[in-house]
Formats: sequence, C-alpha cells, structure tokens
Amino acid sequence: MTPHAEPGARGPGEPPGLHLWWALCLALALPAVALHVALRTWLPQGSVPLDAPVTHWPPLAQGLVMQPEAGLAQPPWVWWTTVWLHGSLPHLWRNLAGLALVAALGVLVRPSRAAAQAAWLAWPLTQAGMLAQPTLTSYVGLSGVLHASVAVLALHALTMRPDVSPMGPSLGGLRVGGLALLTGLMAKVLMENPWQHALVASTSSAINVAPWAHLSGCVAGLLASGALASSYRLARRCH
Repeated sequence: MTPHAEPGARGPGEPPGLHLWWALCLALALPAVALHVALRTWLPQGSVPLDAPVTHWPPLAQGLVMQPEAGLAQPPWVWWTTVWLHGSLPHLWRNLAGLALVAALGVLVRPSRAAAQAAWLAWPLTQAGMLAQPTLTSYVGLSGVLHASVAVLALHALTMRPDVSPMGPSLGGLRVGGLALLTGLMAKVLMENPWQHALVASTSSAINVAPWAHLSGCVAGLLASGALASSYRLARRCH
C-alpha cells in the first residue's frame, strides 16, 4: 500500500506551496497598481481621499472599499477588493515594498501548500476582523494582509516537519527565524496599542493608519494556519 503523502511534502526540486504563494503576492500587487492607474481618471494622485466621506470618492472606489461602520451590510467582495485601494502614493509604495519582502520570505521559508492556502484564507479574514472597529468609516490597503502573511510564514517555519524542510536554511535556523518573526509581530502590535488608538498618523505613508488592521491580520494568519493544519490532519486520518 502506498503511504499517504504529508501535506506540503514534495518531490526533488518541487515546492508545492511556493507557486501558490507567488500567485497570492501577484493577486495582491497587480490589481493595486492597476487600480491606482485607473483612479487617476478621477484623481491626479490615483489614491482615495481618506479625509473625505466615501460618498465623495470616485464611483469605482466606492464599489470596492470596505466600511467597518457598515458591518455586514455591504457587498461580500469588499473583503478582498479593499486591499487594492490606497490613501496616498507613499502608502501604495510602502505596501508594495512590504509585499516584495513577503515574497522574498516565501522563497526562504518555502511554505507548504497548507501554509499558502492559509495565507489566501487570511486575506478576507483580516478584513472581517475590522468589523471590530466600527468607528472607522473605511479601511484600505495591504498592511493587514501583509501582517497575516508574515504570521503564516512564521508559524510554518516554527512547526515545519523535518522530512519536508527545504534545501537551504537548516530546520533549526528556520525555527529560530520563525520565533523571531512571531516575537517581532507581537511586539509591533503591542507597541501600536490598537485597543487605545483607532487611527495613528503616519508621516511616511502620508495617511492615518489603523493599527487594528495589523492585529487583525496577525490573528487571521494564525487562525487560518491552525484551521488548515487541522483539516489536513483530519484528511490524513480519513485515509
């Protein structure tokens, strides 16, 4: 009888989750850039005016933005599309730089198929967590999903099985790196104090950022990772 393969196990030179990880990065980046270009039809800066009501935004942006104050009374697709909108050009560039870093970390860690799927699942879950901040009239940008993706990679590095470790960094090195990433994320979220501040001014992004999105992303990444890992374990028992 042929043994059932472990989730994320691969043949020589085959990274089953890496292509799915790159697809996620492209799905986050390319529409964000395209939308920035499209919005220049209405706004010279190509970004949405966060200091104005959503009803004053370009019609295209109004149909894509998530509004925490509206709760569940909004189109379901906004859990995905709102990440492609940005409040300023520096906001977009910083998020794209962070996304490039996430893509590079994926090459280093070599996520399993389950880990890559968890990052995809964390995308809408991050926005769902923003419902806990109903004082916000809108939320845009990639930062929450970026935090979720780093949390997924960190947890994967910490829990990677010896028989599926990538050729590159040692298993011990990956686990130390995963612990450092998780510790850094926790410290960052605590310092931002999302329970106290709904918005914090960011001079580098030229907008007010929502720290809750970073917390929501971290929680979404960890929950999605746990859910996918549990489903794979159940599937192995059934086989």
